Amino acid sequence: MPINVLLVGAGALGSIYAWRLQEGGVHVTCVCRSNYSTVQSQGFSISSEAYGQHTYHPSRVVTSVDEAVADGKVYDFIIFCTKALPNLSDNSHIIAPAVSQNTIIMLIQNGIGIEEPFAERYPETPLVSVIAYIDVSQPQSGSIEHGNVSALVMGLHNPAQATADVQDRVERLSNAWNQNGVMCMVVEHIQSFRWLKLVWNASFNTVSVVSGGNNTREMLADPRCKQLIRSIMEEVYAIGEAATGAPLPVIQGKDSPDAFIEDTENRQVPVEPSMLMDFRAKRPMEHDVILRRPLEVARKLGINAPYMEAVYAMLVMVEKTLVKL
Repeated sequence: MPINVLLVGAGALGSIYAWRLQEGGVHVTCVCRSNYSTVQSQGFSISSEAYGQHTYHPSRVVTSVDEAVADGKVYDFIIFCTKALPNLSDNSHIIAPAVSQNTIIMLIQNGIGIEEPFAERYPETPLVSVIAYIDVSQPQSGSIEHGNVSALVMGLHNPAQATADVQDRVERLSNAWNQNGVMCMVVEHIQSFRWLKLVWNASFNTVSVVSGGNNTREMLADPRCKQLIRSIMEEVYAIGEAATGAPLPVIQGKDSPDAFIEDTENRQVPVEPSMLMDFRAKRPMEHDVILRRPLEVARKLGINAPYMEAVYAMLVMVEKTLVKL
């Protein structure tokens, strides 16, 4: 029997991960919204440095979770990969019609504290927290541009749910990604990896906006901006290591702020962070999970983070000016 997956949030990121799963024989139902008409009629038109040119037709395309379960279909996994905007709404209820006793929920989102609404609403359902490393955008409806990076790090939010059956099922889905071009790693202490991802997101993502709309090359070309980025990274390291009680993990040799900066400087093509794209499109930004919630953790631990505090204050004001929420 094939694995049945319901993917909620089939935008740029979701389309790539859905496609690679389906290549591995997984049955994927995609919930599409603004791009539904295009994807339903034409599929996703994908241009990928890693995988080439392809038109991806999901196993099934629907407009809502209700539609996805209207025929009684039961899903082994619900993959939720919308933007994390808990300051605007709690979207954990969206998947309720599809949650069954055999479901495993996967959250592919940025930030800290993203699991809480789902863990509270579905306490008996295994919850897998997933971190994505990917360069992808959707410049037009259903048109996907992907670079050469596609990786996932995942782990159970609550280790008490790590039964042999749950672990086997997660490994099976992970293998489907690994065998089809997505580097996927299952880890025990997922929160350490969340903080590690935040080192880059809390600095480059946020400063790209408050600096006026700059890519990584433009930011790092200015010594003062570069130092601001380094200072934010140092604060994230301090908070993350205090929160997890251990040094943050090392991925691809990145073990310090300077290593992150050097890696970003050495990229042939400058990065336009996702928050910068939202800023330009006048969309809400993920400042709640990328700055506010980490700052709450810092205060509870008695750690000062003045650079993050300042950037958060500016970012919220920028959003209020540009976005009508």
